[in-house]
Amino acid sequence: MISVDDALQQVLTVVHPLGVERVALPDALGRVLAQEIGSPRDIPGFDNSAMDGYAVRSADVASASESHPVRLRVTETVPAGKMPECEVKAGEAARTMTGAPIAQGADAVVPVERTRGSGDTVEILAPAERHAFVRPRGEDVRQGEVVIEPGRVLGPADLGMIASLNRSMVGVYRRPRVAIVATGDELVDIDESPSGAQVVNSSAYALYGAIREAGGDGAILRVARDTPAQVRERITEAMAFDVILTTGGVSVGQFDHVKTVLDDLGMKTLFHGVAQKPGRPLKFGTLGDRPVFGLPGNPVSTLVCFYLYARPALLRMSGRREVGLPRSSARVTTDIKLAKGLTEFVRVKLERRDDDVFATSTGNQGSGIFSSIARADGLLIGPAEADILRKGDRAQVLLLGAATAGDEAFFERRFQRN
Repeated sequence: MISVDDALQQVLTVVHPLGVERVALPDALGRVLAQEIGSPRDIPGFDNSAMDGYAVRSADVASASESHPVRLRVTETVPAGKMPECEVKAGEAARTMTGAPIAQGADAVVPVERTRGSGDTVEILAPAERHAFVRPRGEDVRQGEVVIEPGRVLGPADLGMIASLNRSMVGVYRRPRVAIVATGDELVDIDESPSGAQVVNSSAYALYGAIREAGGDGAILRVARDTPAQVRERITEAMAFDVILTTGGVSVGQFDHVKTVLDDLGMKTLFHGVAQKPGRPLKFGTLGDRPVFGLPGNPVSTLVCFYLYARPALLRMSGRREVGLPRSSARVTTDIKLAKGLTEFVRVKLERRDDDVFATSTGNQGSGIFSSIARADGLLIGPAEADILRKGDRAQVLLLGAATAGDEAFFERRFQRN
């Protein structure tokens, strides 16, 4: 069996960013930028006032004070959005609102709080140095300056910045379209009540959510019953997508047809079986130019394998540079037995106490115990060379939840040591 690290490297060697598409700016949130964004002009395009006040010549008000105010003639009022009509000459001032252009001849702004009077004259009660409360042209961005580099995941501020450059469309990497093929005679959909030996097709919906969380577009195909013909039909349908995820049917049981069908369709298998728990039967390869993840059937194994291998692949295909789950160091609160010779991923709750982070098992770690991962903050990495972690031992934890949507900063604030 291949190791966890080698398996991930195998996955990442065969996936690459998909093509570029242009989308409307509001639809670019959370997408990865595929082009360089430069500014066609200076922003702001003119010197403007940082305060409501008066644009003056600093030399005229150098001696101003409350006891000896300087009286100036007000030539005009300049609101935001209007260019000044008059030049400020010696002994003059222009009443100027926040964001309004500075009149020619003026080199400073005196805030209205440092003035007295209104109408055609104003008394200046304090001196103003040159450029005081003046936001210079190009203070934000210079013409020709690269504002956003390719590869950035676009956030709300980025959309605002791009909008200020008069761009309504932007080039981003295409999101991978992912087919989910669940297999098994025992599966029923969420609107059907299971009876006898039936179970709800919960893994497909967990995968759909995980795909959306990773920035992909998921599609749950109809369940493939345990016949080679149905499995082949569903996988053939899935070949219209960028990525194929199958659940179940990759082990060596009598009704495990996925492996055989994939091989018959010409899948190039890169590995089948990973030295880990849960998720050891994972099969991975390519069918044409699309990656195929043959995920185990047990729901926890399915989701763990998605987080470890399929999620990084989807992020890479979406243009992301950082593709791994964020990590935290934590101390275990009780002894945790590990599977010898396998890297075990233990579902844990995390708690911050004083200046440290502590990890506690979510309980029964069976690969069919979906609640154990639903309650988990992360996956504690149990090293293959260890058979137990003692209370107080430190281990690495792969963080789940909001971190998988890109909110690494939240988890750093919550769990990382200072």
